[in-house]
Amino acid sequence: MDDVASDWVGTGSFHLTGLSDRDPQHKLPVVEQLEAALYTDALVTLAATPTFPVKYPPSGTLMSAMHHGVPNRHWTAPEPVTNSAGHGRRRRDGGSPMTSSPPPGTAEPARAASPLTISEQGAFWVGVGRKPTEAGTAAEAAMYVQYQIPADLRHPLPVVMVHGGGGQGTDYLSTPDGRPGWATRFLQAGYAVYVVDRPGHGRSPYHPDVLGPIEGAAPTYEFIRWLFCDGAERPGSQWPGSGEVGDDSALDQLMASQGPTLPTFAENEEQMRRCGAELLDRIGPAVLITHSMGAPFGWLVADARPGLVKAVVSIEPIGPPFIELPGLGKLEWGLTAAPITYEPPARTPEELRLRLREAGGDGLQDCLVQDEQAGPVRSLPGLRGFPIAVVAADTSPFAPFQHGVADYLAQAGADAELLRLADLGLTGNGHLPMGEKNSDDVAEALMTWLNKRLADVEETSR
Repeated sequence: MDDVASDWVGTGSFHLTGLSDRDPQHKLPVVEQLEAALYTDALVTLAATPTFPVKYPPSGTLMSAMHHGVPNRHWTAPEPVTNSAGHGRRRRDGGSPMTSSPPPGTAEPARAASPLTISEQGAFWVGVGRKPTEAGTAAEAAMYVQYQIPADLRHPLPVVMVHGGGGQGTDYLSTPDGRPGWATRFLQAGYAVYVVDRPGHGRSPYHPDVLGPIEGAAPTYEFIRWLFCDGAERPGSQWPGSGEVGDDSALDQLMASQGPTLPTFAENEEQMRRCGAELLDRIGPAVLITHSMGAPFGWLVADARPGLVKAVVSIEPIGPPFIELPGLGKLEWGLTAAPITYEPPARTPEELRLRLREAGGDGLQDCLVQDEQAGPVRSLPGLRGFPIAVVAADTSPFAPFQHGVADYLAQAGADAELLRLADLGLTGNGHLPMGEKNSDDVAEALMTWLNKRLADVEETSR
């Protein structure tokens, strides 16, 4: 490939033309290795210049320089690029852009996507360790990270997208019915985007000699249907299919992405903490978007790296506080199974004095909070000083206890807000709003909240 290097993995119908005068009919020989799922309706152009440090993603300082136009000796702004219709800008090498089209049979986008120009993309692993095994030294659980940085970078903070329990980063790359996912939408809005596969998931391989034996049965259609698309037959449901096993291609696509969870909550979360902290050490301050069982990634990484987490958008986080799930463990530290910092310090979870707070609403679950009558409420200092959104969907099985997560955070001093999608006019959503029919609308609502809250923080700090 003369002009473009890519290590994305997927299937699709990408074509590169005009790569060189020597081979004007050249087509990429590894088309099937490009990530068509990530851009089923977008114009994608790689405009990285030779002076850009392609081996490593830009640091937070470099990204800020790119955003504010500050000269940097390591980065040269890409020359204009244009598509075949004459829109956009023109590449310095005279090459044509890389374009993509939806794979046959996928749904058309809900709205016309704006052209997207990528200045840099790549992938790497964080948290790579070494573990002795009977066969020799194995790589300890690491986390795969793929990143893309738009040429039109309008926000200085990158967004890190973290998937849930048995899923993988593909949850953010495309929807189950084949439309562009939130990774694309945030890129189009001018954010740099980092999508992770947590250890033992997706492109972060699972091996029992390293992560322990797989517990429990394989994910089933029946469970995934209940969790993500129960009620799909009801009017107003946002699930993009019938929800019927054997008659729902979107459900088939979601099922194909599901894998095992790590043996226990605590082990799972320690891997999140370790790998997430190393990721932020590498890329600098960031916004974290987490989902479901990936929510502790946000709480633990913010606790481990004070000042580097600038906002958390927690989509349908696991809960309620102190929940215990058979075979997986208990969130014995409130919102996490792994230890998290409290002030005054709590040496053991038993030192947290609790009471049951009434929900005060139909269909809502009473949830545990700290008992104010038993002594001073302990704060979570690592979760203070930045905005947190707890995002609740109205038809999800998680809907009855999302207020409990927000209440626990707020009581511990966090700037936490319960963001009910129905209050924003977004109804019919289940536990996977990034994959449903109105996923674009949900993404826009979250970006509106994020931009406002970050602007408020900046204004207050002046």
